[in-house]
Amino acid sequence: MWISRPVTVVVASLAALFVVMPAQAAPSDRVTVVKVYHQAVTPIAVSGSGIGTVRTFFIPIAVNGKAADGQYLSGTLTTVSTAMADGQELRASNLTFVFGSEDNQMVVGGISLYPPAGATIAPGAQTIRPVIGGSGIYDGARGQVVSTNLGANGWTHVFKVRLC
Repeated sequence: MWISRPVTVVVASLAALFVVMPAQAAPSDRVTVVKVYHQAVTPIAVSGSGIGTVRTFFIPIAVNGKAADGQYLSGTLTTVSTAMADGQELRASNLTFVFGSEDNQMVVGGISLYPPAGATIAPGAQTIRPVIGGSGIYDGARGQVVSTNLGANGWTHVFKVRLC
């Protein structure tokens, strides 16, 4: 049986689309784990009071057990409600973790409950927040980070993300 060249080209092109497109469009099934540690924090600035209070942070971080220049956490926590259960506050986060270069970042958002007098979640407490994006080696990062306040011993942040 003889198939014309134009039909062969069309069939081959369609087959290539079905082979290539799903691989590009499908999210990665591989989970990347990144472990971050830093010392205990206090805000470098606080503006406002009550709803709308903004706490600003900047602190060097160690990534997967290694401290290095250009690794840091910078961000803000904004109080969005003071009427939560047990007198706690609800704060929205805008946190950027930088990994060695401003090209390599992961951005964390979401909300958490905080003690009203505390700059951070209570010592011993944990919170889970969404990773809403990334750049450079973390391009397209999606997933979550579990942050644990170790009190005077600092913090851990365990990222579990899928990359583009």
